[in-house]
Order: sequence, then structure tokens, then C-alpha cells
Amino acid sequence: MAASASKKSIRTSVILPEDTHARIQALADANNVSAAWVIRAAVVRFLEEHGDQTELPLRLPKTKKVER
Repeated sequence: MAASASKKSIRTSVILPEDTHARIQALADANNVSAAWVIRAAVVRFLEEHGDQTELPLRLPKTKKVER
């Protein structure tokens, strides 16, 4: 998944559950790549598989709300 020099990249951020972040980081460490690389690869794969659909093929799990 090489980025073309002519394509502009946009920085974005997401908030992930701690356990999800840990799993991504472990996968990145095991493959000697950055967590950002793993996330980009996952997004690209998801869009290749589902990008032409008008509805998401999944329901994201509801997160537990933390009382403050």
C-alpha cells in the first residue's frame, strides 16, 4: 500500500478503546510497522470491500459510558 507522491494526505484522529489500541499496537510491533500503518491498511481494505455500499455492513458495538 504505497502512497502516491501526487496524492495529498489528510491527518485525522480517532478515539479508540484502550484494548483496541493495545491490539493494534501489538500487531504493529510484531510486524515492525507503525500503528498508523496498520490503521491505514485496515481502512483501505474496508473501503475496497465496502466503499460502494450506501449502508455500513456492520453495526459498531455500543461503548459503555463512563460516569463522571
